Amino acid sequence: MTPNFLIVGAEKSGTTWLYDRLRIHPDVFMPEVKEIHYFNKLNSKKQKRRNYENHDFEWYKDHFRKWEGESAVGEATPMYLCDKKAPKRIRYYLPAVRLVACLRYPTDRAYSHYWMSRGKEHTTRSFQEVVQCRLPRFIERGRYGEQLERYLSYFDRSKILVLVHEEMFDEPTQHLNKVCSFLGIDDSFYRNQSWITEPVNRSSTIRSTLLHRGISTAAKWMRDREGLRQMLDLLKASGITDRIKQINKVHRDYPDMPNNLREELDQYYAPTIQRVEEVLNRHIWPWRDRSSAFIPKPFA
Repeated sequence: MTPNFLIVGAEKSGTTWLYDRLRIHPDVFMPEVKEIHYFNKLNSKKQKRRNYENHDFEWYKDHFRKWEGESAVGEATPMYLCDKKAPKRIRYYLPAVRLVACLRYPTDRAYSHYWMSRGKEHTTRSFQEVVQCRLPRFIERGRYGEQLERYLSYFDRSKILVLVHEEMFDEPTQHLNKVCSFLGIDDSFYRNQSWITEPVNRSSTIRSTLLHRGISTAAKWMRDREGLRQMLDLLKASGITDRIKQINKVHRDYPDMPNNLREELDQYYAPTIQRVEEVLNRHIWPWRDRSSAFIPKPFA
């Protein structure tokens, strides 16, 4: 079985929340491993993955071996959105696939991504350095206009559903229904469900970096090997790996972004907001309300 939909990104924009909610739907199958990283070259830490080079397509299809006839079959790898060659690879292997992109106000996305990386000790730079150097890992990933352009050069607009993070969490049931309609499955499942609004992937820091790196290294090693990959799926299905990860986390609220850096990023991302609005053919008021930059209105 191969997927008929992909959640392609962006990082820190609600992809984990959407993945968790969709997996509960009886008409949806998504593997235990959220991010397969098959069509992208680099992972979130800018490390080479190249699963598409190191494994054949059967390796990818094996992640969906537990499919039991669900109508919608998918996976979620946020790095697909910012990888320049991922759209071409996806088009080659999955020409009829539907794509879901969750986009967060790019200034806030960059700051959230930065603090996630600080919490995992993936970076020691200050956020001021990140902004001044336009560090690609944090800054370029918010240039959604260019990213959507690449996908639109390979896929028809009707095959791409763009969700705005701020709107999605303001009206979660409505947006889950929208995703269901897009995927052609029952859109009444999420009505009146209180658990929908429960948070996932909250800001945190790591208690033990050694344990965190050990888990990540072991998981990647098992995922690349037949037999051990199935064992990893069983461990994830049992909830053991998630419990270990949660024990190793401490919730942390990060400080407000300095005003001068926010203004600089707001100005930098102003063209991005305009381009995404053109793709959606409407204003994105939650983004405009957050921006300190002047953004011309492309619509009357």
